[in-house]
Amino acid sequence: MKQKKTGRRLLSFLLTLAMVVGLVPGMGITAYADGSISYQEASWNASKKAVEYTEKSVADYIVVASNTTAFEDGKWYVVSETLTNNNRITVTGTANLILTDGATLTASKGITVETGNTLNIYAQSAGTGALTISSVDGSKAGIGGSGQGKSGGTVTINGGTVTATGGSGGAGIGGSETGGGTVRVNGGTVTATGGKGGAGIGGGWGGYG
Repeated sequence: MKQKKTGRRLLSFLLTLAMVVGLVPGMGITAYADGSISYQEASWNASKKAVEYTEKSVADYIVVASNTTAFEDGKWYVVSETLTNNNRITVTGTANLILTDGATLTASKGITVETGNTLNIYAQSAGTGALTISSVDGSKAGIGGSGQGKSGGTVTINGGTVTATGGSGGAGIGGSETGGGTVRVNGGTVTATGGKGGAGIGGGWGGYG
């Protein structure tokens, strides 16, 4: 009788565990027991002349979906699976994006980050999360300015694989036919390709870096 009770308790525990795991976004991502999501913050150690990483976590976040159109000020966004978003996503204020391990966001229309706005991109410990932008309309930057005369804002990449291609006259990361803004790459793998006359990272057609 005791063995049967023990078996039932074990089965109940396993079923409960399965339900909890199923509630974790993306299942394969690095998450803590309290549901918070981990990320790696990079900083430059001037004395050691090396990039150092600190693992941190955030409990209050929004999972990026295929219909997401905005990254808003002070909020954290998490890419928890491989998906395609065919909207141009606009950053207002300072927004944060975590690319979880094994997940890829294909933002086909790109991400607008213009003067006065900031996008911080983070990865997790394995650094296998990815952001891909490859079919931007007009003179828009892959990440940055949204059209003629629109300068890029501030983009900081701390890890992951980021691939950004600008439209005709737009930078891969930076401006769209104007100034490039501020781009910091602390880690990860970055491939940035400008459209016609645009820099990979920097100004768009005729724009300064």
